Amino acid sequence: MAVATAKDVEVSLMRELTASETEYVGELLNRAEAMIRQRIPTLSQCAEKPEFTEILIAVEAESVARVFRNPSAYQQETLGSYSYSLNYRVASGLLDILEDEWKRLGITSWATVAPETDGYARARYGGRPDLQFQFGWPAQNHLSEVVYGNPL
Repeated sequence: MAVATAKDVEVSLMRELTASETEYVGELLNRAEAMIRQRIPTLSQCAEKPEFTEILIAVEAESVARVFRNPSAYQQETLGSYSYSLNYRVASGLLDILEDEWKRLGITSWATVAPETDGYARARYGGRPDLQFQFGWPAQNHLSEVVYGNPL
């Protein structure tokens, strides 16, 4: 069951829901929360904090409002010399959580992976010399004496 309600979606839209929107709003809110729960498995514990709950409600409601603002998912339309385009961040027509919304929920997309390097790269950019196959060039030996205390 989603934390956000139909009233929260109305606040995001700044209008009342239509009859067809009222029919779908509950299920769309549940789907939005399911997407969030997939990346935040501890959502139940996080939702106990009032400040987090307010952000969660806003993110869920806004994701559903984007669907209702543009249910046909138009991006651009032209009629004669008149044309307009819709901003996907406001009216994408897709049920999705945007990157800045993930950030507000405390989720970032950055991750680091430590590379496995050969002896030269470790010697050049740091690492324990006693664990390296290749200790480096003679000009770098003085660094290992200073940093690690054992001459090569």
